[in-house]
Amino acid sequence: MAYPFPIRRLVLAAFAALALPVSAQDSNLDPTEPEQPAVGFTDEALPVEFVTDDGLTGNWGGVRSNLGNRGVVPFANYTAEIWGNTTGGIKTGVVYTGLLDFGIDIDFDPLIGWEGASFNSTWLWISGQDASGELTGNIFAISNIAGYNTVRSFELWFQQNLFDDRISLRVGQLSADSEFVISQVGGLFINGTFGWPAFMSESLPEGGPAYPLGVPGIRLAVAPAEWLHLQSGVYQGNPFSQEENNHGFEWDLSGREGWFWISEVALNYDLPFTEAGLPGTFKFGTWYHTGNFESLLVPDTIRYDGNYGVYAIFDQALWQEPVFTDPKSDGTPEFNQGLAGFLRVATEPQSRNFFDFYIDGGLVYTGLIPGRDDDQVGVAVAYGSVSQQARGAMIADGSTDPGYELALEATYAAEITPWFRVQPNVQWILHPGGTTDLGDALVLGMRASLAF
Repeated sequence: MAYPFPIRRLVLAAFAALALPVSAQDSNLDPTEPEQPAVGFTDEALPVEFVTDDGLTGNWGGVRSNLGNRGVVPFANYTAEIWGNTTGGIKTGVVYTGLLDFGIDIDFDPLIGWEGASFNSTWLWISGQDASGELTGNIFAISNIAGYNTVRSFELWFQQNLFDDRISLRVGQLSADSEFVISQVGGLFINGTFGWPAFMSESLPEGGPAYPLGVPGIRLAVAPAEWLHLQSGVYQGNPFSQEENNHGFEWDLSGREGWFWISEVALNYDLPFTEAGLPGTFKFGTWYHTGNFESLLVPDTIRYDGNYGVYAIFDQALWQEPVFTDPKSDGTPEFNQGLAGFLRVATEPQSRNFFDFYIDGGLVYTGLIPGRDDDQVGVAVAYGSVSQQARGAMIADGSTDPGYELALEATYAAEITPWFRVQPNVQWILHPGGTTDLGDALVLGMRASLAF
């Protein structure tokens, strides 16, 4: 098995087998802060302050900050994980999972004066093993970075913003999970279902256009007001398997595999009847796939035209600590620590989907320990109800008592330095695979992430 040896030695030797990653969608979000206003789709490039101050490799003798000032931001991050299954599942044991993500962001405005234009190229080097596939046999993936071991192009796109960034058009190789069906608060958690949820990955061919598979697509976003954000995207219907599409360029624009369409509306608000004006976001989305889908119960006989689903997401600050960053100011507090929660719920037709109902949610506290203002602690739960047709198919295959899968996760993310983070993690998986064929699994893990 090939690993990026110098980086692996740096991480594992220096930190004595600490291991665990950051979400491919950047899970280092403060859940107590409101979601960024819908106006201004300018959050893709890393700020110059990060590239000059927060990287392990420093400023490269001033080269990095000079590039950043011109809108060119190279990036590289390494995430390492160790997972141990203590009971249940397929077997007990320990596996290692690693991810090097690297690439470049370009803002063409400071570079050549092209206002509103930007470019991104992101690559993945995945290594190690999948804890769910090797140890637990569950559907809600233990790790959100596990995948087929290869170097792969993930995203490769051009974006043009117009009218003071109120309209944004992105085209190229895209991943829907970087912009759709995402809870900002849920980004802390490591189990994959809290990112691109299982009700999407189990309903779309090969998991859909999501990590680690980007596909050709186009996304239009409109922000008519700070409190309103609308976006819609159309993507290649089948990203093909990770083994087949091993380097990310298995593009097929013929439409033979169908097309995947998803739309979402987001409303930003302050929670009423609260003195603190606690910020929140509500999202409602729909998706449709134009391809053909087999019946789960009679796969060789019955086929359906298309597949679809609906979902809703709540991200809500529940309590916030006032932080006075400037004692000479007028005392107006800045809220950036405290408790936040999230809730997602979705439903899909049972005739062609493994899950017909899904719900997840959790709580995250930022800055719980005095002096550790950027640390986050959280608990979350996810539940997927196996559809009637899927249950019938599983019983026919000899499974016992199919019904649901449930995952509980508790985690603490500690920022050791601005460029190094560790995150111990515990996951309890009930009914792995949606049945009682495998015993409930208790998985312990550790994640370490480095920004270079």
